[in-house]
Amino acid sequence: MADDFCIGRDERRVLGGACLADMRSLADCILEGVCMVDERGLVLIWNRGAEKLYKVKSEDIIGRHITEQFPKALLEEVRKTRMPKENVSHVPKDDAHILISASPFYMDGKFRGVVSTDRDYAEVTHLYADLEHAKAKLSFLETEMKKSVGILGNMIGTDSNFIKKINTATQIAPANTNVMITGESGTGKEVFARGIHELSGRKGFFVPINCSAIPSELFESEFFGYAPGAFTGASRRGKAGFFELANSGTIFLDEVGEMPFSAQAKLLRALQEREIVRVGGEKSIRLDVRVISATNKNLKEMMSQEKFREDLYYRLNVVEIALPALRERPQDVPLLIDHFIREFTVKNNRGVMFLQPKVMKMLCRYSWPGNVRELMNVLENLVVTNPGTVIEEDNVQEYIVNLINNDVDAREGAEKKDTFDLGAAVRELELEYIRKALNKCDYNKSRAAALLNVPRTTLYNKLEEYGLGK
Repeated sequence: MADDFCIGRDERRVLGGACLADMRSLADCILEGVCMVDERGLVLIWNRGAEKLYKVKSEDIIGRHITEQFPKALLEEVRKTRMPKENVSHVPKDDAHILISASPFYMDGKFRGVVSTDRDYAEVTHLYADLEHAKAKLSFLETEMKKSVGILGNMIGTDSNFIKKINTATQIAPANTNVMITGESGTGKEVFARGIHELSGRKGFFVPINCSAIPSELFESEFFGYAPGAFTGASRRGKAGFFELANSGTIFLDEVGEMPFSAQAKLLRALQEREIVRVGGEKSIRLDVRVISATNKNLKEMMSQEKFREDLYYRLNVVEIALPALRERPQDVPLLIDHFIREFTVKNNRGVMFLQPKVMKMLCRYSWPGNVRELMNVLENLVVTNPGTVIEEDNVQEYIVNLINNDVDAREGAEKKDTFDLGAAVRELELEYIRKALNKCDYNKSRAAALLNVPRTTLYNKLEEYGLGK
């Protein structure tokens, strides 16, 4: 070994002009474990980070061969091969699992030894998991910001029942009570849920989940997350579940009636114990999550059919808000039409647009079975397909006209059937039977009269009365 590169009691000896004692002091400032061996494998530097990581004091290893303490040391392999290693998962001895990088170093063109930086593998894995969790939260927040549609105070409607629902939601928002929002598809259940969260003052995220989109076998990993390498195909860094994302915030279980029955018991347990454990993990995670659920199903009927757990129902449905269908608040339809026309003209870079009165009347006559969501769809169609500034009847696409007319005809027909005018009901039934008899007898009036058990003259008179001719 060269005279300027040796170990002895005199700590002022130099390494290629650098003071070894100063180098050791510098290494102690590094949080990671740092080890340096010379070309023979004798330890030159063993910093405080290495002492803490391996539970080996510097006085017990400096000046000794690295393999005395670590028979499987990666530095020894690099010393022999002189090939660097980066971020290798390594077990230098039975009780040490680390992530290590080791590189040979040269001075004046001569090989002088190997230096390594070592990190606890579990700590690195934990940091990666925290980073992935933070990235997931950031990505989720960006997505949800784009979806934001405003709080309850911005909702449109003058219907007294609808206003009552808004007042109820506003009143219970600051509480931690679980809420069940019911109503037909498209009535605004998620908008209400977001509004409740925004008014609640909770600091965490609003996390919406479509329960119908999650298979039973993936329920635990999606809702509770999983530890690194928990199962085949799992990320080596693990993954945060929906409940972790929603901690200190609100989780919204949309279409909760579609949740697999086997998954309902696991959800109930998490809600009761207020804690979860990641799949493949050991650490319990305490929950501070408010649950808002929504459904367009009759959960009580599903409970009687043993398709929905009764105990879960009462856990979720502490306060119920039943939203009215759009056809139940017809006076709000013109207000919504005006609002969405203006919104879609801005969204699609169109100028100011107006509805022709006939078109407005047509839209207001429709029962909107798809509720507000269907109304929005039709209005955006009208905005993007209309060539001018006034949306006229001729601009309305044929399928929309047919949709509305068929709906109106069906409702008017049903209203006629519901009449209590006995004379009108008898005439309608009589006409129906005459038509059926004529069809059956190929419009042979004599045979039709016999089938109806009336004289031919009576049938002729009825045909004339109903305008069917003789």
